[in-house]
Amino acid sequence: MSRRGVAMAWPLLTSLALDGAYIRSAYTLAATQALCAAQANVPARDTISTRVSTNPVPPLQPSCCRPAASHSRGTETHLLNGYFNNGPFNWLFRSQYSSPGASWRPQGHVRGFSASTAMNYGVAAGGDGNGNRPGTGSGGSGSGPPAGETRISLGEALNQLVDAAIEKVEAGQMEEAVSLLKDGLNTFEPVFPNSPELGELHNQAALLLLFQGRSEEAAYHAQASLETTKRHFGTRSLLTAHRLLRLGVCRFAQGKMADAAGLLREALDLLDGASTSGAGSPAADDAASAASDPGSRCEAGFYLDCVALAHVKDGGGVEALSGSLLANLRGMKEAYGAESMILSLALSQHSRLVNGGLEQADFLVGEALLKQQIMLLSEVSGPHSEDAAVARYKLATYYYSNDMLQDAGSAVRQAAVSLRAHYPEEHDLLVLCKHRLGMICAAQGDHRSASQLLQASRQHFSGEGGQSMLAKEADIGLAMAKFRALDAAREPSARCKQLRHEALELLRTEIEALATAIGHGHMLVQGATRYYGQLSKMAR
Repeated sequence: MSRRGVAMAWPLLTSLALDGAYIRSAYTLAATQALCAAQANVPARDTISTRVSTNPVPPLQPSCCRPAASHSRGTETHLLNGYFNNGPFNWLFRSQYSSPGASWRPQGHVRGFSASTAMNYGVAAGGDGNGNRPGTGSGGSGSGPPAGETRISLGEALNQLVDAAIEKVEAGQMEEAVSLLKDGLNTFEPVFPNSPELGELHNQAALLLLFQGRSEEAAYHAQASLETTKRHFGTRSLLTAHRLLRLGVCRFAQGKMADAAGLLREALDLLDGASTSGAGSPAADDAASAASDPGSRCEAGFYLDCVALAHVKDGGGVEALSGSLLANLRGMKEAYGAESMILSLALSQHSRLVNGGLEQADFLVGEALLKQQIMLLSEVSGPHSEDAAVARYKLATYYYSNDMLQDAGSAVRQAAVSLRAHYPEEHDLLVLCKHRLGMICAAQGDHRSASQLLQASRQHFSGEGGQSMLAKEADIGLAMAKFRALDAAREPSARCKQLRHEALELLRTEIEALATAIGHGHMLVQGATRYYGQLSKMAR
């Protein structure tokens, strides 16, 4: 059975080694020594001699943290793009299921490297049954390694290299994991240019790069992996289907929807074809494998749904795809686990479509996309999870910016109720909900509640680097509240007119300050401008 990258290898990384024990740092040592041995051009081209320390190494404890980006972050446009660039809110709209940028700590993995001629030389072929060619095994006259050395096959060396990369990912060192895989490719490719194991290294590198949001580099490695796999296993193998799927996801992340759709359909056809092949056919082994791999079919189906979603022009079209998206998401969750990298990546790519949809002129499309996102996150994490609550806050912000204040208030209150189950009142996310509620009150004319809520949020967020953007928006809300607080009955008409003019001028100044910081086209700036126009009419 082949390993189709981290997708199958790391669904729940709580057991971190071949025997179910934790990854040991000796793996890194062995992988490094394997690289050094290869660079020294050892004579046996299918085996590598390494000196592996026999001293016991304490196991690393598995990460008890949920994924640091809890499933998603990156460089795409976010709901509040530029609004939370630094500090604790840097992860809010680059957080769970938003985009693939920050390091992710997987929970567990299952071994199973791709098939390799270097690993499959059996006794019948004159080998030692352990993946060694005749004359290269650990026994036999004149063929044994020097004292103190262990001779391992190329496949075993690459296994150790991947184990070392897994160790880096578990430690939250995603960039180092990618570098280790790239170094391995640079070392092994010139020495073993025709080895099928290279396809697996390219596949692993593609997935990690894709999760980092580096889609161009990921596509390069996914293409190389596909070509290598086709060359060794043919165009109709199950392993080829997995490589087509990975490249299809890369093309989707690049925004090349037509290419992505073609690759994903080809992968799905192979997976469906293999799963329906009868016993005794040449594809019988692949049929058994495909039947036990429903996650791959659901993954391909999910991205095909996302391709269709990218072309939807109305809210009804978004809703029509929700059932299929949800079914495929459930299939991936059952196959890989709720915290798997594959599921995280799928949700982050869906989030990218949501963020793009919010920039469209059609309000109903944006609303339907956000509701769809809440549905998917609720399926994975639970309806009262932090992830679903953050998505509801996004929906509340979208409603606020489009003058749907009653709906905005309802959504932000639901988000706050869920967050209170996880955090104390002074937590940043709960203060953020109160901040949004204050802005809603200011727009509705409840100047007393607005002033109370926004003064508190302004104080909380002032001086927090990127969070000062929240303080700037609070200033806008306070200026709106000041305008609303003016009572024409208590002031002479001329005096009231002057005070309102001053309040409007203050509001305009604060809006301009926010626009300078995050852009005039930002939805919060456009929303504030909308409310400025309403107050200007009242003043006239």
